[in-house]
Amino acid sequence: MSEVHIASCVAFTRPEATEAVARAIASTGLAEVPKHDGRGRLVILIEAPTSGRVLDVIDAIRALDGVLAIHLAYQHSEPESAMKEAP
Repeated sequence: MSEVHIASCVAFTRPEATEAVARAIASTGLAEVPKHDGRGRLVILIEAPTSGRVLDVIDAIRALDGVLAIHLAYQHSEPESAMKEAP
């Protein structure tokens, strides 16, 4: 049975690197960046098939130039079939 893992993170970057980091995340398709500010903070949403893949994405973002830290705020998983069921 396949699962869907959804995670949100907060990343902190050098303020002058925030835009470049947000573009890098979006261009690689690693995650979504629905919100960021001029002070170096980004909200990041990750959807992956395993918790290991979520951690891989976090590590990849952490390795981007300009990223100072990334912290997991929330993670949820459930069977993929449950995500497709009508309410």
